[in-house]
Amino acid sequence: MNRVLSPCELGLVGAIPRPKRTDWRIGIIGFGGIAVSHVSAYREAGWQVVAVADPDPQAQARARALLPGVRLYAAYQDLVADLAVEVIALLTQPTMRYPAVEAAFQNRKPVLTEKPLAVSAEEAERLAALSERVGIPLAVSQNYRWNCANFLAREVIRKGLIGTPFYAGIEIQGGQDVELADHPFYSKCEGFLTLQWNNHLADLLRCWLGRDPIRVLACTRRMKGQNFRSDNLLLSVADYGEGVTGHIIHSELLRSALRCARCRVDGDGGSVVFDLYGMQVTLQCERTGSEPCDIKPEGGVWASSFSGPMGELLRAIEEGREPETGASRNLPTIRHVVAEEHSARAGGVWKSV
Repeated sequence: MNRVLSPCELGLVGAIPRPKRTDWRIGIIGFGGIAVSHVSAYREAGWQVVAVADPDPQAQARARALLPGVRLYAAYQDLVADLAVEVIALLTQPTMRYPAVEAAFQNRKPVLTEKPLAVSAEEAERLAALSERVGIPLAVSQNYRWNCANFLAREVIRKGLIGTPFYAGIEIQGGQDVELADHPFYSKCEGFLTLQWNNHLADLLRCWLGRDPIRVLACTRRMKGQNFRSDNLLLSVADYGEGVTGHIIHSELLRSALRCARCRVDGDGGSVVFDLYGMQVTLQCERTGSEPCDIKPEGGVWASSFSGPMGELLRAIEEGREPETGASRNLPTIRHVVAEEHSARAGGVWKSV
């Protein structure tokens, strides 16, 4: 058994930071499956979902059941004009971003959009430029940054406990090719692992390493008889310059229960290893001595990661600054995954980011 330390004992932030206000009023555009996770996290944080817009009657019925008394709209234009709504959570698929963001900004409403910000670097740049031009925040729900172990690892790195990072790696072996075989979007889209899934993982590498990649090399493969249109096995290497490397191995093809989601970050003064969805990180460095220790939050309680991006946007509004996952700051993540897709389509060659 490793020695167990709390984040506080190492001088780390031990919980997801929250805004000062607890009565923020949120409107949701698009009430698909992911909206349930957002609603649950917002409720836990004390924020109110006061309105929902979705043209689908089934989605409206789901919203009515989950949020009794909520204002329901078929058109997002009506929701963004609702004076009771202060902030927008845009939870549609990435095929609809710019018109909804533009309408929200016309009504002076900040927006948190589900990832990816866009499916092309050009559209992402247009959205970031629009946000900067009108002076209204647009943030991206990169919620994996606020998963417990991912967040603690970032705190360890920012504190300098492992020195200067030179490597970060993620390996996921999952089974979404089976679990989401009938999904109307993911099972049929292009670039499922690169453009869609890797928005999480590429963003985590940037977060941990504190750098943006300069080039990537990726290849994707298929399994005979797989369900998805898109290849569901990805191998990717990212070059961050100056001897800093990121590595992703990601398969969603498993037909077994032997799954994993392993992560590690190595620096010139130590290492952290952890599970992508875990509640602790294992650290070995000069501060811990020759034996590794486990860092976990006191009481084992951690808020839903979906409250992280919205909370960061709300704190940024309160403090008059750009959100950590603001659109302009998210552009390197989009460029990373687009370059990955281009590299894979070219047969696995280096592509500039």
